[in-house]
Amino acid sequence: MRRVRILEDSEINALLTERKTLPDNWRTRLKLLPKTDSKHLQRDCEVSGANGNTFRIVLRQSTLNVLDFSIILTLKDKDGNEFRLCRYNGKHPSEHTNRLEKSTGDENARFRNLFHIHMATERYQRQGFEIDGFAEVTKTYSSFDTALEEFLRANGFMIPEEHLPLFDGPGGSK
Repeated sequence: MRRVRILEDSEINALLTERKTLPDNWRTRLKLLPKTDSKHLQRDCEVSGANGNTFRIVLRQSTLNVLDFSIILTLKDKDGNEFRLCRYNGKHPSEHTNRLEKSTGDENARFRNLFHIHMATERYQRQGFEIDGFAEVTKTYSSFDTALEEFLRANGFMIPEEHLPLFDGPGGSK
C-alpha cells in the first residue's frame, strides 16, 4: 500500500475502537471461498463505522495449512486510500522481524511460526516501514475461528442479534 499520509497513534486507536456494525448476513459475508488459481481461501467485507469511516475486513487462509491465515482490518479513507490497522496472523512459516526492535538489540524482535498480531503504529510509519510492521506474539487465539472471534471483540465490532428458531427439529424454523 502506497503511503499518502501518516496516521498518528491517537487516530489509529480511535479507528480501532470506533463502533463498527457487521451486516445482518455477516457470517455468510465472511465465509471463506476458494480464490481462483490459488492455494488460499479468501473473502472480504466492507463495514461502516459509527463515525462515518469505511473499513474493510479481509480474510485469507491457506488450504494446505489451516493455521496459516490472516484476518486484516483496513481503513478506506475518503480519497480511496487504504491503511492496514491490524492483522491477526496464524502460524505461517516465514520469520517476522520487528525492525526497530532488532536495531536496538531486543532479543524478542524475531519469531517464526507463532500466532501474532500486527498493529499499525505511528513510529513504524515515521521510520519508513509498513504501517503494521510491528507485531506481537499472542496466546489470545489458537485457530482461524478463535482469531476471528478475538478480532471482532477487540476492534469495536457490533454483532447483530441473531434470530434463532424457538424450537429445533420438526416444525422449527432452522
